Parts: sequence; structure tokens; C-alpha cells
Amino acid sequence: MPRRWYVYLLLFSSCVALVCGKTKPVQTPPKDVIVKLPITTSSPQAKNSFEKAMQEFEQYRIPETLQDLRAATKADPDFAQAFILLSRLSPDPAEELTTREHAKHLATKVSPSEQLLIRWLAGAQENNYLPAIAAMNDLLAKYPRDQRLAYLAGDWLMGQKRYEQAATVLERAVLLYPDYAAALNDLAYAYADLGNFDKAFATMDRYVALQPDQPNPHDSYGEILRMAGKFDAALEQFRMSIRMDPNFGSEVGVADTYALMGKEREAREEYDRAIVFAPSNADKVQRELQAAVTWIRDNNRKQAERAFSDVARHAHSAGLAELEAEAHRILGMYEADPRLALKQLQAADDALHEDHEISASKRDDELARILRVRVTRSIEIHDLDSASNALQQLEVMAGTIRSEVIEVSYHGAAGALLVAQGKSEDAIPHLEEGNTDPESMRLLWRIYSGNGAASQAQAIAAKLASLNQPTVEQALVVPHFRVSLVSLAGQP
Repeated sequence: MPRRWYVYLLLFSSCVALVCGKTKPVQTPPKDVIVKLPITTSSPQAKNSFEKAMQEFEQYRIPETLQDLRAATKADPDFAQAFILLSRLSPDPAEELTTREHAKHLATKVSPSEQLLIRWLAGAQENNYLPAIAAMNDLLAKYPRDQRLAYLAGDWLMGQKRYEQAATVLERAVLLYPDYAAALNDLAYAYADLGNFDKAFATMDRYVALQPDQPNPHDSYGEILRMAGKFDAALEQFRMSIRMDPNFGSEVGVADTYALMGKEREAREEYDRAIVFAPSNADKVQRELQAAVTWIRDNNRKQAERAFSDVARHAHSAGLAELEAEAHRILGMYEADPRLALKQLQAADDALHEDHEISASKRDDELARILRVRVTRSIEIHDLDSASNALQQLEVMAGTIRSEVIEVSYHGAAGALLVAQGKSEDAIPHLEEGNTDPESMRLLWRIYSGNGAASQAQAIAAKLASLNQPTVEQALVVPHFRVSLVSLAGQP
């Protein structure tokens, strides 16, 4: 049931918004005039802080960005654009909510274009995706030569895992401004996520050449090298970033790389250092979560259960419902007994509905992940009715909320249930739609291998075996899959 709702994101190429039946043309400026999104503030001090924040954002210095956005809102309490960007970037759920609501309250005091910005970013957080995307589409058509707006859109699309659409936006920005470093950074990631490492490396070389003394180009290069399986080269880049700025946070990159290399003790040591210098409670708990995954990679069930339980408690104390739920969900994925796993999934669901601040988009994305796991664990105890009920909830969500996470979760769950029902051929379209999920990829490989589709099986096996992401999904599937491939290769 593919819902390619995002095909209308042919950004910059048309003066017509193609969303929700909207046909009103958007007036674009003459080609020789560069018009940018207005910034409405009565305070020169606030505007200076805002400009400094945006430059820091382009260098991916997020703590400094947040600090200066807060300074801008303090200097001008009516600075709606600063409030909505603070909401977009803050790791603090309470701050995300209060700044979003304040920006919406102030919307009538700013320009129509800034109202579109607020409608886009607030709407996305509140799961009003269609009007949000319509607003973004209108903004980009109205300001086709505003490179910072293009970067903001491309970066947001990357966060939504809409890599093809992000690449479209960012390529246009780079075409207009070849030396725009921030766009080159995200564009390299988009190419890497699409599997085109040659273009990713070439783009990253341009980025590093533009800012050789900044830590982020080396940190980003390290992540892309790691995605390509070039671990030693990745470590070299991360260490260059650390030498340039020990406070930037590239210890996390070193730790994630060690974890993928199978050096779990070294990874935990690096995570411990990164946790000490975490700039926020959310960053601290996220790094604790990453460290806990190393125990899964070590096949140490006792330590893994202890570590994830600690993370869940820390997240609960900090009011971080999404991370608390994620810790319980991972325990639900890793628990050997499916019935006990279902209790962890219930705890994850409960965490999302406790009295903690969490945006609708984050809550629903995490709920979709929980339901995806609930389907597979219910299948393991042959409770296909419970699996079907969970799938029905996912189908409703996927039909009403335009989130890539929800869509992938739905297709993966639908494919898994069809396989359990003996309908493997019917499962293939769903598993192909959800083929960014390691478990869906493994199921798809098994079907292709069993029905004689050798070329398809080989292609999906190559993709899965080369997946180098420091996630629990990768940890639970990919290392074992690589071993099974070696074992199959050794058979006569």
C-alpha cells in the first residue's frame, strides 16, 4: 500500500503549490533579484544573536545555536522566528512545546512568509504534515534563491528520512551557491543514505576544503566513511575533529565506530567520556542508550537488561518520554521470552502516555516502532490475532499520518504477518516498501532465496551485509546475518 504522497515535492521547479488541491500561483521574484525570508524583530541585539545562531547552526554547533536563539528571544520576547527555530532544535521536550506555542501565538505579528515558516515547523511537530509540507513548498517557491531556507528545508527532510527529496532541495542550493558549506554537508549525507558513496565522498571533499579548520566537516566525513565500512579512515576523521575542538562531541563518533568494529569495551570507554560532557539531559541519556547497545553486540544479556533498565529510569527522571519508551522497546526486541517482551512493550507504550511533554510527531513515530515490534513478538507465540490488531493500528496511523517512520513500520509489520500466515509472495511488496528496516530486509532475502529469485536475493544480501549504522536494529540483525552468509558460502 505505497503512499508516495511526497511526489509533489518538486521544489524550486514550479510556481504552483501542488498540495491539497491548492492551485494558487506563488509569485517568485525576477531572476536577478535575491529575496530572502524576512526576519521580524524590533531589537538589533536580538537580530545579531539570531544571525550568530544561524551561522552556528550551519556549522552544526547545536548547543551554541540554542544558546544564541534563547538570547534572541530574551532580547525580543516577540521574536516569533527565533521561537519556532528554538522549538525545532531543542532537545528539551518542555522547551520544544512552550516555544512552539509561543511562536504560534506571535504569528499574527510577523510577515506572511514567517507565518508559513511557523505553520511548516509547528505543523510537522503536531503531525499536521500536509499543511506543513504545503507551507514549506510555498516558502521554497517564494524564495528560490534563499540558500539558508533551502538548507533548513533540506536538513528537515533529512531528519524525516526523505533522502531523495532532501537531495533535490540541497542540489538546487549548491547549484546556486557552489561554496555553501552547510548545504554540501547535508547533501553528502543524502547521497550516502541513498547508497551513492562516490558522490558522497566527492561532496564531502568539497565541504572539508571550504572549512578545513572546523570540526564538523571531519565529524561528518567520519560518519560517512563509517557508513561505507571504512572504519579506520572514519576514526582518523573523528580524531581530527576532537583535536580541533575537544568539546564538539566527536567522541560519540569514535564510540559508534568502535561498536560497529566489534570493539565493544573500547566503545563503552568512549561513550563514558562522551556522557560526561553531554550538553543536555537528552544528549546524556541518548549516549547512555548507545552505550547500552554494546552489551547486545557483546551478547551479554544480563548486562544489556541492566543497562537499558537504567536508561529507562534516567529518561523517566529527566522527563524524556521518547527515550524512556525507546529503552523499553529495545528490551522488548532483545528479551528472549516473547511474553516478557510484550510486557516491556507495554511499558514503552505507557511511557509515551505518561504526564511528560512530547510532541505528537515523536510520540506517534515511537508508537509505530513499538507496534512493529509487537507484531513480530506476537507472531513468535503464534498469537496472530494480537499481531493483526497491532497491524490494524499501524495501518490506521499510516493512512492518516505522513511519516516515513510510520510507513516503514507498517510495511515491515504487514510483511512479517503475511509471512507468518504463509503468504510470502503477498509479503514481498510490503517488505520492499519497508526495506530500510534490517528485519524486513532479512525476511525479504529469505523469500527471494526460497523462491529462486537469485539476483534479487543477492542484491538484498549485499545491501543488508554492508549496513553500518550504530543502531539496535543493525546490532540485532546484521552481525548474525553476516555470519550466516559466510556459513552458506562454505557449504558445498
